[in-house]
Amino acid sequence: MPRVQRPMPGKHTLLAQLDRYSKEFIIARMKLLHMFLNRVINHPILSYDKNLYIFLTTKPAEFLIHRKNRGNVLIKMTDSLQNIASTYTMKQRHFEFEQIRDYCIALNEKLATIDKINHRIHKERQDYLLELHQLHPIFTLWATSEPELAPFLMAIAKAIECNAMAHQKLLESTPNEEREYISYVDAVKSALSRRDSMQIEYEITVEELAKKRLEKDQLMDSTSGNTSTQNWGGSLWKAESRDEKLERLGQTIPRLAKQAELLQDRVECANENLRSDLQRWNVEKQMDLKNMLISMADRQIRHYQQCMNAWEEILTSLKLDGIGSEVSIGPPIKIPV
Repeated sequence: MPRVQRPMPGKHTLLAQLDRYSKEFIIARMKLLHMFLNRVINHPILSYDKNLYIFLTTKPAEFLIHRKNRGNVLIKMTDSLQNIASTYTMKQRHFEFEQIRDYCIALNEKLATIDKINHRIHKERQDYLLELHQLHPIFTLWATSEPELAPFLMAIAKAIECNAMAHQKLLESTPNEEREYISYVDAVKSALSRRDSMQIEYEITVEELAKKRLEKDQLMDSTSGNTSTQNWGGSLWKAESRDEKLERLGQTIPRLAKQAELLQDRVECANENLRSDLQRWNVEKQMDLKNMLISMADRQIRHYQQCMNAWEEILTSLKLDGIGSEVSIGPPIKIPV
C-alpha cells in the first residue's frame, strides 16, 4: 500500500561530506534516526505493521534473513509495477491526486531553488571566513609597527575575530532542512506513483477480462461447429477447436473476474489510505515549512546581531578610552564644482 512517510535521513550531505565519520556528525545522525523512528511509531497505520514489530524485536541475524527474503519480493514487485507504468497510460485519472502531484512538483522546484541559494551562500561564507582569518593577523602585525594607531588596529582585529567566530558558528549550525524536505516531497510523489501503478494493473486486468468475454461471445455466435482447419502452409500442428477455446475461456474468465475484483478493492483501499496520509501531510507540511523558514531567519538575525554587537563593543570601548579625540582629522576637502 502507498504510504506517505518522511524518509530516513541521509548518511551524509554535500556540506558535511568530508566529516561524515566525525563524532558530531554521528551524534546528529543518531538524533535524526531517533526522530524518524518516533514518526513511524506515532503513525496511525504503520505503527501496527508486523514488519516494524520484527524490526524492533528480532535479533540481528534473524532480521537479516527476513530483510533478504522480503527485499527480493519487493524488488520484483516494484520493477514489474514500474515496467507496467512506463508502457501503459492510465485511463481513469483522479483529479485530486493529479492536483497534488502538480503541487509537489512546484514545491520541489521551489525547495530546490532555496537549497541552491543556501549552498551558494554557504560557499561564499566559507570564502569570507577564510578572508577574516587572514585579516586578523594582518591588523595585529600592523598594530605592532604603528604604536599611535595600535589601539584602533587591535580593536578592529578583535572585532574581526568575533565576526570570524560568529561566521564559524553559523556555518557549523546550518542544517539542510530544505534538502531533507525535498526527500519528503519525493516520498509523496513515490506514493502517488505506486497508487497509479496499482490502478494501471487493475485497468489492464479489466481490459483483458473484456477481451476474453468478447472472444467468448464471438465463439458462441459462430455458426461453424468446428474451426480445426489446418494452418497456412499445411502445418502439422492441430489448431485449437471451438470447444477447446470455449473451455479455456470458461476457466480464464472467472479467474480474471476474481482478480479484477481483488485489484479493485486494493485500489480503493490505496486511495483511502493515501487520502488520509495526504490530509495529515498537509497539516504537517504547513507547520514544517513555517518552522523551517522562521528558524532560517532567526539564525541569520542572531548572526548579524552578534557581528553588530562586536563592532558596537569596540566603538564603545574606544570612546570610553578617549582614543578618538586624540586624532585630528583635519579640515574637510572642498570639491570644485
